[in-house]
Amino acid sequence: MTTAVIFDSTKQRTAGVLYRPANGVKMYISEKQSHKLDGAVKGFEVALRSFVANVMVTAFPSAADFLVALNSVSIAPSLIYSKRFKAKLDNIIKNVSPIYGTLNECNNSIQTGAYDNDVPYVSEIIDLLLLFFNSHFSKQGLTKEFSSVEEFHYSCTLFHKIRNNLSHPASKPTTIPDAAKVANFVENVVIVLDNKFFWYASKERLREAIRDYKEVVDGTNVIHNLESATSTHANLLCREGEINDLYLSLLGSDLRQRLAGSVVLYGYGGVGKTAITTEFLYRLLRDKKDGKYHDLDYLLFFSSKDEYLRSSQSTGELYIDSARPEFSTFDELAQGICKHLKISNTDELAKKYRRGIIAIDNIENIDAAERDKIFVFVKSLPRNVQFIITSRNEEQCEEKIHIKEFKKDSIGISFVESIIDSEGFNVALTPTMIATLLEASKGNALIIVQTLNSLHNGVTTFSQIMQSLDSMRSKNSEMVASFMYKNTFDKALLYLSESGHPVNDVMCIISLYDERIELYSISRLAKVEVSDAEKICNYLLERLILAKFGEYYELNEFAKRFVLIKLLPDRFELSNLRDKIKNHKDRMKKKLEVLETTLESKSDLHKNVTEWQPRNYIDKIVIAELFSLYGEAGACVRKGDKSGFERYVREFNEHSLITNHPYVPLQKARLLKSGIWKFYKGDVNILDQVQRAYEEALESIEYDYRYLIGTAAHASLLMLLGVSLCADRRDYGRAIRFLEHAKSIFDQIATEKPWFICCNYLSISYKERYRQTNDRAYIVNLSRVVKQVNASRKKAPGASFDVDKYLEQFRGYLQ
Repeated sequence: MTTAVIFDSTKQRTAGVLYRPANGVKMYISEKQSHKLDGAVKGFEVALRSFVANVMVTAFPSAADFLVALNSVSIAPSLIYSKRFKAKLDNIIKNVSPIYGTLNECNNSIQTGAYDNDVPYVSEIIDLLLLFFNSHFSKQGLTKEFSSVEEFHYSCTLFHKIRNNLSHPASKPTTIPDAAKVANFVENVVIVLDNKFFWYASKERLREAIRDYKEVVDGTNVIHNLESATSTHANLLCREGEINDLYLSLLGSDLRQRLAGSVVLYGYGGVGKTAITTEFLYRLLRDKKDGKYHDLDYLLFFSSKDEYLRSSQSTGELYIDSARPEFSTFDELAQGICKHLKISNTDELAKKYRRGIIAIDNIENIDAAERDKIFVFVKSLPRNVQFIITSRNEEQCEEKIHIKEFKKDSIGISFVESIIDSEGFNVALTPTMIATLLEASKGNALIIVQTLNSLHNGVTTFSQIMQSLDSMRSKNSEMVASFMYKNTFDKALLYLSESGHPVNDVMCIISLYDERIELYSISRLAKVEVSDAEKICNYLLERLILAKFGEYYELNEFAKRFVLIKLLPDRFELSNLRDKIKNHKDRMKKKLEVLETTLESKSDLHKNVTEWQPRNYIDKIVIAELFSLYGEAGACVRKGDKSGFERYVREFNEHSLITNHPYVPLQKARLLKSGIWKFYKGDVNILDQVQRAYEEALESIEYDYRYLIGTAAHASLLMLLGVSLCADRRDYGRAIRFLEHAKSIFDQIATEKPWFICCNYLSISYKERYRQTNDRAYIVNLSRVVKQVNASRKKAPGASFDVDKYLEQFRGYLQ
């Protein structure tokens, strides 16, 4: 049996990776350097492939011999990367015949120089080299020019990674240290291997290619302090969309010329805001090497981060590690800018330099007064000074990019797999396990990395750490909640409390509701006005404590844990609150049952609700209530009860905060219009309110309830607005637009009475508009409508429309 002692398990076990040289600043090689290095890598790839193929075919003359050898490989569980290599070994065994066939053909190419055959993947070549390293490669002298076996093995895997990156231009950039390591790997192995393996590209040609790469002169001439810009993992993964958004916002494109002065990347702690920012700045340094953005003079990064979420190497538990922030006040930030740019004060910033970008990381850590000073400073500067700001809050910048968590989809799965590969974690997860990890971590990149690190170090099991993350009361959950909401949760609660809002009650209600909750229920349970409930929820939305889905709110999963840890009352009050919520839900359920009974008995109400197609039970209840309120308010008009009428108007305004269903502003407009001639004769302000309410109802259909477009309800709304514009405002031009649209819908559906009303006011508007403009196009349209009404006169009595009176007025246009 062959034992694959791939790595010495006693070395650097706790480092998280086997062998990774310190990279320092993550500078990238230029595009020109990439092309030069790619030539050397691809030429060397043939020699390495030929060498490994020759060793394998010589050792195993047939595919059967090769399979026996593979089945004899034993990977000790204690070895670093044992799980990863076990999976690689299983894959090679599964595809043994085709892989051996390509190895044999590659070996033949050494003699023939022909290369019209398939070849193994570079990954397979590297895997075979490492799997059979002790038994067939250790005595080949491969490690002669390396400081250790571990360095050689690391260089092999790095060669594979960089080879793939170089094969896909404009994809993943290559860091200077990684490129240097690969170039050194090629040079060292070229010295050792026999000349026969260099049948495609000679040794001298490869050495020359490496020299060319090293001699490329880049065009970097930019001031930066990126040595202080750190990230929680080596490579930015699955965030290309966000990087592209930054390029578009700050550097523009052929289509976008106006550049943003400031961009905020906002999201929960640990989702990758800092990593995206630093990666963007590193790529700009690479772009400068390639001669782009000639006027970009400086790239500065300043962080107020004062803690990191880490995992214990011995227990796997998460903990918060303190750090020293680079600044904590505006003056300290300004001093840092002046120091790096060698200016005496920030007034010189825009004058001395053509253009630059300043990144301010974790601004939510800064006290409110100092943060306000920073934003005043940002807004005071001309656009040749641009800012990237990262925050756990949605700050007031020109552009906003929401950095969201990874979902249980292909991108989320790819992120986990890529992290395992790029960080060198000795972890093997099935698709089901990856989905479980994404769910338990809520897609938080930092939590995923720390979880994988704990699994890699072997200090916990997958089930144990998933159970810990799922538990609301575990130490891990407490650490995660504290880290994700540091300087946001407590400050938000304090601000709202000091403003007189019962925010703790609201948070507990939302947390215990066990489903998404709307403003109506929040206001009733918390005993606050709907408008106040909306203010609280909107503020919490900006702090990413709540999420909104249509008209419904819910707590972020980790915010629920924060509520559990910090806000929930004792068990007696908690029991009372649960009973209160249950009773409210029971009342709502009963209200719906009563509504259904009422709908069955009242055909006009049933028709109204059906026509306006409520989207949810709240819409349904509100429509029914407003239907009744409209009738009660009408009674106030008949009795001349102005105060009672205005009380109903206020109730309508309250309902507009519960739902944005178009029926609410529509009924408000109709209600106001019914009171005009009784209470507000000649009051233009009320007419303005009527028009705004109609327009608000139309906007609601166009943007939120689009499924109502083209329905009888939509046509009725268009007609009512058109009639109001015609009869009340004498705005015939606008009236025509809405009435024509309404008529076009009524033409398609059998609604006779609204159709006749629409034709009547449309005719009036055409006639009056002709008098105003003398444009005969209005006469042509008027004639067509009059003919249509005349042709439909038999239907007029059923629609309660006096067609004879209509024709008295417009008979002259029957041409």
